[in-house]
Amino acid sequence: MRIVAQSTLLVGYGLGGLLLTVVVPRHALLITVGTFLASAALLRLGTRRRPARTREAGDPRGTRQVFADRRVLVLLLLSWVPPMFSVAPEALAAPYADDLGAGSTGLGLLMCALPVGTVAGEVFAGSRLRPVTREWIALPLVCLTLLPYLGYALHPSLPSALLLLLLSGAGSAYTLGLDQWFVRDVPQELRGRAMTVLSAGMMTIQGVGMALAGAAAEFVGVTATVAGAGALGAVCCCALAAVVRRTEAPGDRRPRQS
Repeated sequence: MRIVAQSTLLVGYGLGGLLLTVVVPRHALLITVGTFLASAALLRLGTRRRPARTREAGDPRGTRQVFADRRVLVLLLLSWVPPMFSVAPEALAAPYADDLGAGSTGLGLLMCALPVGTVAGEVFAGSRLRPVTREWIALPLVCLTLLPYLGYALHPSLPSALLLLLLSGAGSAYTLGLDQWFVRDVPQELRGRAMTVLSAGMMTIQGVGMALAGAAAEFVGVTATVAGAGALGAVCCCALAAVVRRTEAPGDRRPRQS
């Protein structure tokens, strides 16, 4: 699902660029609003109503139960925190492309580099690594994935910035090991609600990250903001990785083969 989502980002960037060759940006945004309304209508009118999973009478489980489980909570945070920091270059791609004098072509490349790296990393890890290996590399990768952003402190050229973004995106392969923990460690009766909270929180936290990056860039500039996001994000990821390790059950220290 993530690979499809990242790939559709690339398709969307391309279609958006083509659309701007025939309409002005305001009209392109209006067309986008129309597609969102069509999607909402399709979901409302074009899908069957399905009852929720039944629960035992008197079972109060709900969203609060998801957050009350410490293991589930730290896995959610580990899913949310890296993306909050990783969106900084995307949020600031336009002003950075302008600083480099790279034009719309450079902006398009800066927007696409991170998704391309993400797709490549997840395809490689998913097709070439065994489940046990994906779990073993998850925590080291989550601690390293934002470190390439530190290179922005050197005001990289367009090719160098693209390389940094590709490397950071490839580090997103940690999510495959995290997925395995999430499926295995989240209680079955909470799994559906936990997945809903996971995806809703992911979209929300990425929006917050973009807003914070834009606000920070007003004061310290683009490159300092991206480098700072990399440094602060790496520290937060390392702290969360340590908590994830502490909340593992003794029998989970060695990743399972299945």
